[in-house]
Amino acid sequence: MSRQNLGKSGESPTTPASRPVNGATVSAQTVYQGRRNLTRSAGKEVEVTDNGQPLDYRYDLLSASPSGFEWGYGGSAPAQLAIAFLANALDEETACRYYQRLKKEVVAQLPEGGWRLTTGDIEAWCSEVRR
Repeated sequence: MSRQNLGKSGESPTTPASRPVNGATVSAQTVYQGRRNLTRSAGKEVEVTDNGQPLDYRYDLLSASPSGFEWGYGGSAPAQLAIAFLANALDEETACRYYQRLKKEVVAQLPEGGWRLTTGDIEAWCSEVRR
């Protein structure tokens, strides 16, 4: 998937494959979803999930946005989302190294109304960046 197409709201991710981990079968691809819930109180309208569960903010790696995640521009809340994506999909070292670039090239471009990404999307982006 090209970087320009990441997270387009009309796209649905590929069906995750399964793989065994510690005797259990888990999804090989995490599906990340971002949406706005305008019925929630101010500052809590944004929801970002990792296979339906809230995505960890990863404040241990970066404490840029105490108000949480955001997307569609290049500020501190999108930086928080970028580092969380990379740490969750890849590893902490990669997250710390590339989060600003992911913020600029992907997170700032995500549609305001909502989006879906997979670990495969993030891995593909990172492979292009590392070339």
